[in-house]
Amino acid sequence: MFVKYSNDKVAYNVHIQISTAVFISLYTIIFHPDALYYHQSTFIYALLSSFFFSLYQHFTAVSYKYADVSMVYPITTSSPLFIVIWAYFILDEKVSAFGVLGIILVLAGCYIMNITKRKGDKNGLYGILIALLAAFLYSFGAMADKMGVGSVNTHLYIMLMADFMSLYSVLFATFSHRKSRTLHKKIKLSIQWKLVILGGLAMGASTVTYRLGLIDMQISYASALRQVSSFFGVLMGLIFLKESYGLQRIIGSIVIVAGIILIRLNL
Repeated sequence: MFVKYSNDKVAYNVHIQISTAVFISLYTIIFHPDALYYHQSTFIYALLSSFFFSLYQHFTAVSYKYADVSMVYPITTSSPLFIVIWAYFILDEKVSAFGVLGIILVLAGCYIMNITKRKGDKNGLYGILIALLAAFLYSFGAMADKMGVGSVNTHLYIMLMADFMSLYSVLFATFSHRKSRTLHKKIKLSIQWKLVILGGLAMGASTVTYRLGLIDMQISYASALRQVSSFFGVLMGLIFLKESYGLQRIIGSIVIVAGIILIRLNL
């Protein structure tokens, strides 16, 4: 929702990543000072997960250039399907048939809620393939993420991961063709600074709480439940942005809730 309000989406993505890293670092220093030490495996997990997550964001943005957002975004949320496979072989996670059905229902609900058909839209196969690549790369980040939160110190991992994410976002922006606008354009309106602060707080809270929950939860289920953000995004659009809901999004919401219930029954 904050991205929707921002004037420059690319610049805002960089600023919000930096803001998130600052807030999480302050949170760790104040409430978990015992986490401030060097641990090699935790450092590596954070480096890897943030790298793949940043690649995911990069290729998701690239896919928007070749196909409609409403077409490629649902594809980028398909990473839990890859994660189930990697988790089975790497983490020895077992997912029941009903659990798999729950994951599929959540993803199907996200697809239904976000897909739209407009006249004149170009169905770019290249954009779809890039979106699928983004989801594929995210699944590797999720594996490193799960191993990172289970390492010696969870809060150390979370702080390092957030810091590396902000570093990667700046590097990617620097080497992009919009670097002058992203890094050197000042935010002229005070409301933009407010958005950066609010966005950093929101993303920081999401980053910390998700990974604290991930400690005792299978990544196969957790990654699927995280896609429910699409459901809340639609609700915020309805309440704050006065967007239309429609029968399609109602059906998508029902499918998502059904998937959540199945996942919950299998935990």
